[in-house]
Amino acid sequence: MLEHCKCGQRYDLDFRLVDYKKHVSIDNVPVLVCPKCEYEEVLPWVRKDLTALLQKLSLCEEPYGIDYTDFNELACIIYVIFTCSPADTKDALKAEIQESCTARINTLLDLYRCAKDAGDRSWMTEIEARLSQLSEKVYIDGQEVRYSSV
Repeated sequence: MLEHCKCGQRYDLDFRLVDYKKHVSIDNVPVLVCPKCEYEEVLPWVRKDLTALLQKLSLCEEPYGIDYTDFNELACIIYVIFTCSPADTKDALKAEIQESCTARINTLLDLYRCAKDAGDRSWMTEIEARLSQLSEKVYIDGQEVRYSSV
């Protein structure tokens, strides 16, 4: 993940409201924000999932809003830690994120077993998608990290 803006300032993490075609408001999208030049960019590991979500959204109805953390497991974990954690160092936050990811993966694997036992292929597919969000590669401090070997 990029740590510094082109202007040299260190990025801050924030969660923003993104409007899509003036029809859908998507809240809590993780973004990098430069406090100096105010440049903003969606986190690189979010772009693919956000793009896929945008392609699925209905534009036929009245304007509406959704919360991105309901659709992306890693964004949800980071949002909860970002807004609720007493951790005050980068290493403590990183450890908390990794611990939360591990716990969530274990929960999803338990749910997957239940879905498989029930023969619910649709539920299994949804859980597989959520697991893949946690097992994709993420860069922290320039190093590639996988939260799971799933």
